[in-house]
Amino acid sequence: MKRLQRSLFFCAATLFLLLIVALVSGYPVWFSKVWRKALVIESPIENPDAIVVLGGESQARPVLAARLYQKGVAPRIFIIGTGDHPTNRRALLQAGVPEDRITIEKESKTTWENAQFAKPLLETAGVRRALLVTSSFHARRALATFQQCIPGIEFGVTTSRIGWWDTPPGRLQEEEWARIEMWKIPAYWVFHGITPWVKKPQAPEGT
Repeated sequence: MKRLQRSLFFCAATLFLLLIVALVSGYPVWFSKVWRKALVIESPIENPDAIVVLGGESQARPVLAARLYQKGVAPRIFIIGTGDHPTNRRALLQAGVPEDRITIEKESKTTWENAQFAKPLLETAGVRRALLVTSSFHARRALATFQQCIPGIEFGVTTSRIGWWDTPPGRLQEEEWARIEMWKIPAYWVFHGITPWVKKPQAPEGT
């Protein structure tokens, strides 16, 4: 029975992947109109214990995280992901975030690894509620991955944006990243079992 279920799941996920590829490759006008509705989500969370900055787009993500910290949204920030973690750390420090309020994970290279490697850090720190900071086109997959990989922690997500995305070449680049993202979502479903559906964070206990 389990073997049949796995086979059906694989077939369904493969068909979904082929459908997405057909839509993305064959209908560019359609794609440019709807990718924001498919990928971009804002899912605020009340009283998070931490802000989690995912690697990438270092011109905007740490800036937004620092702004949220200064507003008192959460008392600490986790930088997750290799590559631009020194840049993200430097941006937070320059924005006035104390160094002892910053925790860095610098080994993970993918969104899947981001969640896997962040899990022990967040759990050890006693984090029960966290707000992810990432780019608009990455929001759905990031939130789905963290929610499904770390079910013991409530996650929300907010998105950062650089002004360059609003220029003609910037819009083309953003759309290209969105096209890649539309490939990654079904790939995560097939290879990691991460479905693209996300849940709304629950209110904190006692509210």
